[in-house]
Amino acid sequence: MSEAIQFAEEAKKSLGALPLQPIALDPQLQHIKTEGGSVDIELFKADKFEKIVLCTINIFETEVVEATVMAWPDKKHNFPILWGNLTIVPYVMNVPIFDFVPLMDTVLYQDYADTYIEGVNELKADALEVLGETIINKDVTLPSKTIYTLSPYSLIANIKEEGIHLVPQITDAYIKAYIKLWEKAGPVEKAADLEHYAKKRAATSTLMKGNDPGYPFMIDAFGEEKTHKVFDIIF
Repeated sequence: MSEAIQFAEEAKKSLGALPLQPIALDPQLQHIKTEGGSVDIELFKADKFEKIVLCTINIFETEVVEATVMAWPDKKHNFPILWGNLTIVPYVMNVPIFDFVPLMDTVLYQDYADTYIEGVNELKADALEVLGETIINKDVTLPSKTIYTLSPYSLIANIKEEGIHLVPQITDAYIKAYIKLWEKAGPVEKAADLEHYAKKRAATSTLMKGNDPGYPFMIDAFGEEKTHKVFDIIF
């Protein structure tokens, strides 16, 4: 369990190459603790980003832990969303998820796919090699419409407990590759492209926020109001 709790801290170290600036949060949302569980959130901004989120959710009764890093580009830059996630359900599953979530249609905008998505395939292959024999299933189907938003090269696996300590190494590799994309990214110049991006970005946020499989468990642990506010911060 400690490895999952450290996921956000390890991701934060890997993000250190970015000029991160903390965004102040309501203390009642930054650290939530109820009889049902706890939530810890850190929120940052940086050049070309609207927000970068680090979040760890712990549900006490089931001992489920979900840790997330998400980086959302700002309204002028359409490079992908960084999504890294580790969910641990004791004695049931340990599921890491990694992807660069495209914010343009990769059929209509093939240059975008070539620039921002094609390399994710290599990251996935390297990650599976790192996980090696700890993999139970290297191609888990995400039980959520969130899967509609992901790239063709998203990594969603189920791993043995002994594979959890390998996840920070994978997180670091994805973040380092993502920072290289961030360095090269320029603002969207064409009005039509910017309009498409705005629609895709808003739809991606809405779909992910409305289809998180952990939503009912969050409601039970933290209530509807705080759950909505947490999801607004993450997505």
